[in-house]
Amino acid sequence: MITALLPLMLAALSAHAASPPDLYQASYELESAQDYQGSLARLEQLPSTQHDYVFHLRSAWLLYLLARYDASAAAYAAAVQAEPTSVEARQGLVLPLMALERWDEARQACEALLALAPDDYRGRSRLAWVLYNSGRYEDAAKRYADVLVHYPSDVEMRAGLGWSLLKLGRVTEAQAEFARVLRFAPSHVSAKEGMEASR
Repeated sequence: MITALLPLMLAALSAHAASPPDLYQASYELESAQDYQGSLARLEQLPSTQHDYVFHLRSAWLLYLLARYDASAAAYAAAVQAEPTSVEARQGLVLPLMALERWDEARQACEALLALAPDDYRGRSRLAWVLYNSGRYEDAAKRYADVLVHYPSDVEMRAGLGWSLLKLGRVTEAQAEFARVLRFAPSHVSAKEGMEASR
């Protein structure tokens, strides 16, 4: 009888010793040490009653870092369901969808994000990238240019605009954008490749 009760007693002691705050703290510390699997394992020790918005959001991020993109997208979707007005969960959802090259879903996620927060930088910049990868170069160019109105020094957005213009056959304009990037970031790989491709 005592032997049968021992696992239950140990489980109870373990649950008491590892409170939700302790598990979250351990998870953050392990993430800082780049032990993403260990960090996720700590979260998974939380009882199902503690699987709330923060649990889903944090799990989604760690799954993304572990390149478990399908599971990450599902966890981000659970976070969005838990808090439908969350901007951060929608920002995160785009990441695994882009990694999976599920461009249409990524576009929809960006658009849903921007419906909540029209000026959100991540939503606007990621939508430009998604449109480019979807082959919608005219729309991508407009989105990149729109971001650059407020972030004119953003070399990634400017390089993206250059590539979009190049894909549209607007070579002179593309070269001008690549040149602007290389003026301040002479080692920028994408801009250098774009300039070479435009010659």
